Amino acid sequence: MAPSASTLVIGSSSGIGFSIARRLRTRGDSIIELPSTLDLTNAEAVGESLRSLVGSGSVDRVVLAAIDPSAFRSAPIVSLTESEWDQAAEYPMRSAFVALQQAHGVLADGGRVILILPTVAATGVAGLVPLCTAVETIRVMAKAVARRWGARSITVNTIEVELAAFMLGDSDAGDTEVTMVPVLGQPALPPASAVDDVIGLIDMLASPAAGAITGALLVADRGTVMQP
Repeated sequence: MAPSASTLVIGSSSGIGFSIARRLRTRGDSIIELPSTLDLTNAEAVGESLRSLVGSGSVDRVVLAAIDPSAFRSAPIVSLTESEWDQAAEYPMRSAFVALQQAHGVLADGGRVILILPTVAATGVAGLVPLCTAVETIRVMAKAVARRWGARSITVNTIEVELAAFMLGDSDAGDTEVTMVPVLGQPALPPASAVDDVIGLIDMLASPAAGAITGALLVADRGTVMQP
């Protein structure tokens, strides 16, 4: 799959999704983005928007990096109301479900689906139980989707990055309050752009040589959390 392949980026209004879309567009990729005001849990609206953007064609890649900002608020689980839990945990899950469901209809056979998530569920973070729950659920959802969509030679893989990188991409924090996450150790590799790391993995997963990789989890955090 050539670098100029058409890519649908879902979650491109902020954070790492925004940085990925901008980087791909700058290098000449054909990028399709959903409106930032679109409710990703509204299947009818998402489907209609995709049909309008794609028309009778199809996309070769789908990059999904959409988690509602309310999920990044740190709070003890005992203090959460049912409404707060629904917004921080269940809304991102429903968004991922609808986004994958509707993207399937515009994805070409042999296409690539790549989900970008934060690494918080790998270690668990006491104040981010809703986010950890959503991330782990979406990761398992991706594995189940990978098994089903393999019949069309579509691969579905997940890339995880540190929470700050997910929230900010390659932008400065500015007014964004970045939730601090305890880690088990320092990165094994020297610091570098998380966006560059993710773009490299997207290109690798989109290549014909990676056609046998599906349902996998790749961690691009420079060796901070080393998954078994």
